[in-house]
Amino acid sequence: MDFALTEDQAGLKAAARTYLEDTYGPERIAENDLAAWPELVRQGWLDADLSLAELVLLAEEGGRALHPVPWFATAGLALPVYHAAGVEPPGPATLADGSETCRAARRDDGWRLDGAVQAVLHADVATEIVVAARTPAGVALFGVDPAAASLSARDGVDPLRATSDVALAGAEARLLIGPGAAASLLTAIRSRATTLLAGEAIGVADRALAIAVEHAKTRSQFDRPIGSFQAVSQQLADGYAEVELARSLAYRAAVAATAEAVACAAHAASRAAVSVCETAIQVCGGMGVTWEFPLHRWFRRALWLEAELASGPLEAIAHSLFGEHS
Repeated sequence: MDFALTEDQAGLKAAARTYLEDTYGPERIAENDLAAWPELVRQGWLDADLSLAELVLLAEEGGRALHPVPWFATAGLALPVYHAAGVEPPGPATLADGSETCRAARRDDGWRLDGAVQAVLHADVATEIVVAARTPAGVALFGVDPAAASLSARDGVDPLRATSDVALAGAEARLLIGPGAAASLLTAIRSRATTLLAGEAIGVADRALAIAVEHAKTRSQFDRPIGSFQAVSQQLADGYAEVELARSLAYRAAVAATAEAVACAAHAASRAAVSVCETAIQVCGGMGVTWEFPLHRWFRRALWLEAELASGPLEAIAHSLFGEHS
């Protein structure tokens, strides 16, 4: 199977990088930018005809730039629900999986939801929250106005990935996907989201490596760039190999989304993001751990990604190798 990018995919990746580099310089990394949402829609970042492979390329470039918009929550989590329902998303959206904690009841004036979901990504800026809730006939997916819910912000390692606890008490909701299709759609969304986060982790690792390489070229000791020392160059070479391996596995998962492929991509990419960020901090020395130097922001995202991708990959890989004996 050929995992090389097509001409269109390479062009998409290059255009995304150009846009993000031109729009989000180092001085804007820590700023949430909801005003950019219409531009993303205009550029086609939410188009229904984008394949998973193309979305992974966008996720990769988003991670490289720490793109400060709720694109992943929308494209990775909520958008498949809107597409399946045949409706347009009202704007930035997110998904709250309350399939075990929320109940939906049919009333004369529509559906009402009760329950709570913890750590819902970007619920604070979403125009609608897609909630998975249990009905008498099974799990269904509903659209809920955030104004109808009670949101409690949670502290997290990455301030650009804000999460909130969402409480629902008789909240009005519109039915998007009924019980017949919701459960299988949720399973597909989990696989899709994991693959996109693997792509994002590659972008994080790639940018951290680029920062470290640039520092190694320009920082001198004993009248020589520190990159000329084997102790430094070997670490950077190892980081490069780790990034390329993770990238290959993520691209494989994007075109052959088996449980094994997705698990391998998640494990390799999250590991590469943390490892390469740690290497970059070490190469940059004391400057690498200061608040003024931006590297810690990619490290924060790497830690967030590691936590999000931690559950399941190794078990899935073991199961693919050893079957029911794992």
